[in-house]
Amino acid sequence: MRISMQILTDRLRQNYPDCQMGSMSEEMNLKRPLFYQNGTDFKKNKVYIARERDVTGSLLAHHGDNLVLVVGDGFWSGEHPVSGICFFPSETNPEELFNTVQRIFDTYDSWDERMQNLALSERTLKNLLDGSHRIFHNPIMVSTTDGFVIDSSSLMDTLPEFQEILQHNQVTVCGGSEEIRDGMTEVRHYQDPVTQKNNLFLNIYDKNRNAYRVILVEATRKLKSYDAYLLVHLAKYIQQMFEKYTVLQEDISYTLDRLLSNILTDEAMDAASLEPRFESFHWKESHTYFCMNIHVSTVDLQNLTVIRFICNRIEGLLKGSCAFLLDENIVVYVNLRYNGRTLSEAVKMVEGFLQDSYLKAGISYEFSGLQSLKQYYLQSRVALEEGMKRYPLRWVNRFEDIALDYLLGKCTERLSPEVVCSPAVLMLKDYDREHRTEYYDTLRTYITCQMNAVKAAKALFIHRSTFLYRMSHIRELMHLDLENPDQLLYLLLTCKLLEKEERTGDNNEERP
Repeated sequence: MRISMQILTDRLRQNYPDCQMGSMSEEMNLKRPLFYQNGTDFKKNKVYIARERDVTGSLLAHHGDNLVLVVGDGFWSGEHPVSGICFFPSETNPEELFNTVQRIFDTYDSWDERMQNLALSERTLKNLLDGSHRIFHNPIMVSTTDGFVIDSSSLMDTLPEFQEILQHNQVTVCGGSEEIRDGMTEVRHYQDPVTQKNNLFLNIYDKNRNAYRVILVEATRKLKSYDAYLLVHLAKYIQQMFEKYTVLQEDISYTLDRLLSNILTDEAMDAASLEPRFESFHWKESHTYFCMNIHVSTVDLQNLTVIRFICNRIEGLLKGSCAFLLDENIVVYVNLRYNGRTLSEAVKMVEGFLQDSYLKAGISYEFSGLQSLKQYYLQSRVALEEGMKRYPLRWVNRFEDIALDYLLGKCTERLSPEVVCSPAVLMLKDYDREHRTEYYDTLRTYITCQMNAVKAAKALFIHRSTFLYRMSHIRELMHLDLENPDQLLYLLLTCKLLEKEERTGDNNEERP
């Protein structure tokens, strides 16, 4: 890649602190070095290494857009330095200087090639940002223009002053009042009021709209005057990576999104008839899947860039997945055949991201067959909705965690618990209140201990003979056959319903 005089001479100062120079252009137009031969004409946009004896004052005054590195300082004038000319002490070895310049060009060529490869590969945005550390020596963030942090270089994880930003995925939004250079209005400078750091930022435009913001933060090294131009160069590859995601989503993933979305929203659509369409994505009837439903906040729903990032990030974390927005939630189907992990392992892969992004999810059971897609979508939605009510502090709720509560809720959907519950158990509770006995707890413990008298007596902290006496009296009062499995199931469901009612009553009493 081409670099500027400022970049090259700034790097040369590190190796040759005694060199002297005039002003240097910021134009990114320099090509690799040549040795100047006496009597030859200068080419354009080159770096020339010349011995003092081979040049004249007139020649140096008319070097054009070239950078001339002169070994020997006889022509140096501290009062009237010539721009684009750099003088080195006479003992400087021209061949070593030439090699040093080549290595500087190698550094930027290597960075440029790496950025190209990463932008076109399946690597993450963080890889792209981390690959630029040798160039900027400062952390870089990519956010939406309203401050939602999409990703950042790993360097930020090690700096305490940025932990709050990383924790909340939110950076201060500033319009920026200072332009770095005329004609580069997209690159601006501002001081973050939270971190008190000087930042450069560049907006990437997507179809004439601000879509993303690339932010270079002054943290471990002072910002250089030429960092703005290098930031523009990096931004092109970031934009290329985002465009690649967009193309993939429109050409491949979006088509699968639409196919899945249509199955979930169109009552008349039969998944079996769409098997050939799924075959084009290598999703087959025999494969194993699970569904995830993710709750999205009202604020995030208003920013489609954030929604797209969340979907892309989940698809990046979960191989063989497809994520899309439906009914104000993000729905994710994971093909475990292509994911190569168990359901539990796959959920662990995404759990950290969900927690860091303050997203809560419901997980369905594992299932086979495309005709079950809608049922397990509904199952994951129930897991999300019931889980957020029952376990509000959990980030992930599996259907198995709330299945019993869901069943109990269905039992009392049309009838009140008093009507659904076993009259014999309700009578037993009334008897306890009237006679100050504990027969209901005794029966409930006996059933939950799987009809084991010894375990039940230990759980109640009473002697076995006392327990047997209570059970004998309970049988007389209830006239129930406790050997009947259907009767036992009904009694157990009744106990669970009454426990749920007690929990609901306690929660309502705690509310102000």
